[in-house]
Amino acid sequence: MKKLFSFLKTIYYYLQSSYKMWKVRQLQEDDLVYTTSENVRFEVYPGSKQQSPYDFIVKFREPGKRERTPAHVHLIVEMYVKHAFNPLLTLKLRDYILKMLSQIKPVTSFPP
Repeated sequence: MKKLFSFLKTIYYYLQSSYKMWKVRQLQEDDLVYTTSENVRFEVYPGSKQQSPYDFIVKFREPGKRERTPAHVHLIVEMYVKHAFNPLLTLKLRDYILKMLSQIKPVTSFPP
């Protein structure tokens, strides 16, 4: 009985996530922001955070591959949203991150 319940629960979450993905894909073609010379498409969709009307999602799709969100985009999107609410504090955070990155020295041995 436990296995049946676990199986049904798995099916439920699979269908729920598939529906959410389907809804996102139903967005209009004008959400396309940029296409590279290699036909990689960058698209922006409205986000789902109710706290922020400025929330958005950035994804890209290489020809013949599935749509993906690049990992470094998460930080950039968060910075844009934070800037909309508190520009001064966000710019201080940006400056701090840039200063910290400029002081990082590359590893020259293993283990570091």
